[in-house]
Amino acid sequence: MKRKIHLRNLDRGDLPAIANIEERLTGAARRDYWEKRIEISEAIRPHWASLVAEIDRQVVGFILGRSGELEFGLPSTVAWIEMIGVDPAFRGLGIGRALIDRFTASAEDHDIKTVFTLVHRDNATMAEFFKRAGFDQGKMLHFHKEI
Repeated sequence: MKRKIHLRNLDRGDLPAIANIEERLTGAARRDYWEKRIEISEAIRPHWASLVAEIDRQVVGFILGRSGELEFGLPSTVAWIEMIGVDPAFRGLGIGRALIDRFTASAEDHDIKTVFTLVHRDNATMAEFFKRAGFDQGKMLHFHKEI
């Protein structure tokens, strides 16, 4: 039986679940970090850009995004997926795809035509996930400087 995925806007009460999902995915416990990110999200991000996915009232995934106008020399408003995570116990149920689909549909509702994200070149799993979700490798160049 397919389990129903419920999507809703992320709020402060989701902090423990999001921090737990990230820790299970990466091994990093960053509750303070997430507390600050959620506070910023509530203050400056569009309400549609940060979401959680629930199954049976349990948070099983999240997406944190934003929109930006004329950033990096781009000619229009764009949306960014900054982070996405799905509880490892719930992978393969379409949760990540549902989050991306809602995020991109909401961006389109706000007349945004382009969504960006970054994936480390060594993370083939995430690169393939985004390709399956309809993303292509973009034309922007990523630069960094080690200090």
